[in-house]
Amino acid sequence: MLRIVMFLVALAALVVIILGAASLLGRAADSAGTALRPIWGGERGNMMAPTTFQKIAFGALLVLLLGLTGGFLGGL
Repeated sequence: MLRIVMFLVALAALVVIILGAASLLGRAADSAGTALRPIWGGERGNMMAPTTFQKIAFGALLVLLLGLTGGFLGGL
C-alpha cells in the first residue's frame, strides 16, 4: 500500500514539474515575441526582418564554416 502511495506522489510531482516547465516555456515564448516586435522599419509579420548587412554576414559565416569543415575533412 505504501509503494502505491509513494508512486502516486512521485507521479503527481512529475506532472507538476512538467506543467511548470511548459508554463515557463510558454511565458518565455510570449516574452520573446514581444521583444522581437520592431519599433520601426521592416516587418514580416511581427518579427524583425534581417537587414542586408545581416544577410551578408550570415552568408560569409556559412562560407567560412563550410571551408573550415572541408579543410578538416580533407586533412583526415
